[in-house]
Amino acid sequence: MILKKTTLLLVSLISSIAVAQESNSTTKNNFNFIGVGYTMGQTMPPLSIYPETKMQQGLDLTLGTTTFENDSWAKLLNYPKTGILLSYADFGNQEKVGCGITLMPFFDFGILNKVTNRIRFRVGLGGSYNNLIYDKVTNPGNHAISTHFTWAFRSFLYYDLVHRKDFNIKIGGGLTHFSNGHTRWPNLGLNSYLATIKTEFNFTKNTIPSTEKTIDADPSDTQTYYTTRLGLGYKTLFRNYNSLKNVYTASFGMGRIKNKSFKYGLSFYYRFYQDYYDYIKEEGSIVTTHFSELTNNPYQNATAFGVFSSCEVLINHFSVEAELGINLYKPAYKLDWYVNNGSYTATGYIADEFGTKAKIKQYISSRLGFRYYAITAKKAPKHNVFIAATINSNLGQADFSELSFGYVYSPKSKNK
Repeated sequence: MILKKTTLLLVSLISSIAVAQESNSTTKNNFNFIGVGYTMGQTMPPLSIYPETKMQQGLDLTLGTTTFENDSWAKLLNYPKTGILLSYADFGNQEKVGCGITLMPFFDFGILNKVTNRIRFRVGLGGSYNNLIYDKVTNPGNHAISTHFTWAFRSFLYYDLVHRKDFNIKIGGGLTHFSNGHTRWPNLGLNSYLATIKTEFNFTKNTIPSTEKTIDADPSDTQTYYTTRLGLGYKTLFRNYNSLKNVYTASFGMGRIKNKSFKYGLSFYYRFYQDYYDYIKEEGSIVTTHFSELTNNPYQNATAFGVFSSCEVLINHFSVEAELGINLYKPAYKLDWYVNNGSYTATGYIADEFGTKAKIKQYISSRLGFRYYAITAKKAPKHNVFIAATINSNLGQADFSELSFGYVYSPKSKNK
């Protein structure tokens, strides 16, 4: 599932910040860059009947920039490279698996900078178009992808074989992941492990003495915020109930914004799952036999509510957001677990036991995605609005994809 891979984005981001060390150089170059790369590796079959694949090959184009100017977010993340990746991948079977075209923003961090400036870590999350998908008649073995448009995740470690002011030649390795975020079955996901060689051409904008630009963040520069959000999610319940249904979401929360860059808080959320409601109302054999108590109040039992902690890294108009929460009420998850975790035998379908793992998934939720704010974080606005695209999960297993919009009110500000 997508969240088993995309939750690595947050872990990778935190790890990179933790290990990144600032260069001791007395000057720093601001530059734009263009990169071209070749990748090769193996597409991993998600199950035994998956079509056979040969070596995966691909081409990458990256456009990006660096800045050592006094942006708080850049200081917080130790001045990473940022940019956009466009890639093409041939998954090694043009007749059954096909190819994918990916577009995603990325962060690129230097790690172990006190030892060497040649090692970098790059992570990105975006979207992909895949030309061949599952079809029960014409392509029944491709259980990895069942929608043309999917979420895409990418994580690579690079080493500079050639490290010059104007260009670099890199080698590296990493992984890619594609899946649709539970919007259609089957959705086992398409995973690949890859090696790469690439070159980047740097175009210097200016050279600035680091002492003029890398000032420490002001710990007193904080804002209190209150926020509300409304969202519309999309998901399917399981293979035999493969209709796209809506998830209606709302949340309200409050927290703090530090240095116009790092946002953290606590919120309450409410969700209504249309697929749960419709399936319970139909009172099929699974519901009447195993979950008859849900039919007493289908609407109530199709809801979920809980609390979550959130954090965001604000990058001017954009942000990367992550949430970790507790479902205080989600009774229909037992039904969800039953229909999605089991196997077919000669005697019929046998569901996995609703044990410790299932109970943890019922109560732990997470969320990861991007936001775009109407007003840049640099201005520390009192009022702001945003739109967001996120993937929601049950302890790392995809729950639903979501589009949302919201409002942020920040009434108080302290500035040194």
